Amino acid sequence: MKKYLLSLAFILSITVMCAQDMHFSQFYASPMYLNPAFTGSNACSRVTMVYRNQWPGIKKAYNSYLLSADHYLSKYNMGVGMLLANDVAGSGSLRTTQINPMVAYEAKFSREFGMRFGLQPGVTMKSVDYSKLMFGDQIAQGGPGSTVATVESQKPNTVFFDMGAGVLAYTSKYWGGVSFYNLTQPNQSLMDNDDVLLPLRYTVHGGGKFVLNPNEKDDHLFKSITAAFHYRGQKKFDQFDIGFYYMQSVFTMGVWYRGLPIKHYKEGYPNSDAVVFILGAKADRMYIGYSYDLTVSQLAGRSNGAHEFNISYQFCKPKKKKRRIEVACPKF
Repeated sequence: MKKYLLSLAFILSITVMCAQDMHFSQFYASPMYLNPAFTGSNACSRVTMVYRNQWPGIKKAYNSYLLSADHYLSKYNMGVGMLLANDVAGSGSLRTTQINPMVAYEAKFSREFGMRFGLQPGVTMKSVDYSKLMFGDQIAQGGPGSTVATVESQKPNTVFFDMGAGVLAYTSKYWGGVSFYNLTQPNQSLMDNDDVLLPLRYTVHGGGKFVLNPNEKDDHLFKSITAAFHYRGQKKFDQFDIGFYYMQSVFTMGVWYRGLPIKHYKEGYPNSDAVVFILGAKADRMYIGYSYDLTVSQLAGRSNGAHEFNISYQFCKPKKKKRRIEVACPKF
């Protein structure tokens, strides 16, 4: 019975948490998901793919996939792009699929300062496989309960329109921005005659890149440290990422902390999530990154952390591209 009750508690927690949007530890490597104002901010057109396996120690917890592409239209000072995302969570395969075209306008105020304004309209689809769910009356009765018949009569999927927007200010060394998602707060419920509004998600992010040997001519000896932060909130939940990564030649390594330990959602449950370790390597046009989340919350020892992979490819050689003010980060 204890095993069944623990399983039920986990299912219920998954149901509640899946109302929140997915997140990535390498937020700088998926800039268009961080803020639509980053669309077209790179020197070259690029394609980025990200995969996140969160809590592999818990069966069928979270798997998130992201594919994005963007291009800068220099004639119109605009960036255009497309973002596709898919998130599968829990034993009921609660699936969220996003299709988001993006556009951003770039305004240059001086030789050293610029701003970008982005919009992200799109469509979101949610679905669930009711046959894979387990309910309390099934456990109590040892067989099908009334909840099964009630739930299976509901719609298995829903589709809704949503909107996001963001602003970014930057120089060649520093950047800072804010973004807002779920501006329409659409009804995401899979149950008839029930309204479950998708809560507004907001982020504040920024940082700076510091070159350690600016007079070095050999690219293989070029060294830099990039420090960044990322605060995000949704309904009563929020988190804060802070850290840095070091780059030398083609290699990257870094460490981040995620949480707000001074804040407790309830007594005995501090908001402390994970320490993230990052490794990466880049070739002429491609970057590959990996990160591991070392869980420091009460799930430590059970969740097995999280694995995240990203690959980014650029369609030109940045040094041969006509220069404009480039955002110092994200670079990948």
